[in-house]
Amino acid sequence: MSTPYANRVDPPDEPFELLGLDGQPTGTVKPRHAVHRDGDWHGAFHVWIAWRDRGGSPFVLLQRRSRWKDTMAGMVDVSVGGHYRAGEQPGSRLGRGEPARSAVLRELREELGLAVRAETLVPVGRRWMERAGPGWIDREVQDIYALPLTAAPDGLAPDAAEVEALLIVELPDLRALVAGECKMAPVWELPVRVEGGPDAPHEATLTVDQLVPVDDGYWERMTKMLLWLLAGVPAGWFELRRSVHDRGR
Repeated sequence: MSTPYANRVDPPDEPFELLGLDGQPTGTVKPRHAVHRDGDWHGAFHVWIAWRDRGGSPFVLLQRRSRWKDTMAGMVDVSVGGHYRAGEQPGSRLGRGEPARSAVLRELREELGLAVRAETLVPVGRRWMERAGPGWIDREVQDIYALPLTAAPDGLAPDAAEVEALLIVELPDLRALVAGECKMAPVWELPVRVEGGPDAPHEATLTVDQLVPVDDGYWERMTKMLLWLLAGVPAGWFELRRSVHDRGR
């Protein structure tokens, strides 16, 4: 079925460099559609954008994924997520000399229209993630970054092909939700217009079943880490790696 974003969202021939189970690039390149069909390990990244308002309350920006995404369509996800294209990942064997974090900065610009300096990204962890759906198997090694800001991000221009809506939620509310301490969290939701850019915010509620599902405590860990960072406490580094097995890929 054709979509208004058929040539813009998750191009099936986008080249990915495969990774070993240790998370290191192998030099082998396959197109996106084949990687998700075959369940190959590949590189990805997450950026969590958080800030305090003038009253000191901590907030985080989430996104509702476009309904046209090839995985987890319509689910609420981290601020920005993306894949490394072949040759972009640190340690790539393809010798293209891409600057560190160039893919992350590109995705921030493309998804949210947000330009930041590379040094403002705080690396906080790495995560091995496996999930599957009808016709796809997604195995990612994700580099996790925090982007702590001194105020709410200004002038966001989200791409409707990538993002259906932006959600602003207080971090303690999100932490309580993912910890199972409450059934819903109040949010400000900003729908993204078809022509791009956010519409006026409205009050809404967020429930766990709207979130991209995890089984490794990732949401809870990151809400705690962001609260520490915004409080000026060094966040440290973590790895989330469940027992994984090489299934011949």
